[in-house]
Amino acid sequence: MTVEEFVYKTLELLLEEREAEIQETRLWQESVSLKELQSKGVCLLKLQVGSQSTGLYGRTVVIFEPRKHYGVAALPSNSFSPGNSKQMLHNKSCT
Repeated sequence: MTVEEFVYKTLELLLEEREAEIQETRLWQESVSLKELQSKGVCLLKLQVGSQSTGLYGRTVVIFEPRKHYGVAALPSNSFSPGNSKQMLHNKSCT
């Protein structure tokens, strides 16, 4: 296998893995409550922007924190790490 073939196959497999993770997330969102997802460490609820700055290569860095009026001082245990896909949803009832 040439280097080019290896790179092509690896990229193909990474895209396939990413699509599978997105599909798994959709299935969870459709069948499990958000509170239960948060208890499993795959969802964080009721966050607000704590700070915003410019990072490397001009990328925006946003720090989220629990909403202050909910009385929570720390984020619950979770499995988020750099490189994970994230999705932010606006909840109209929290504005």
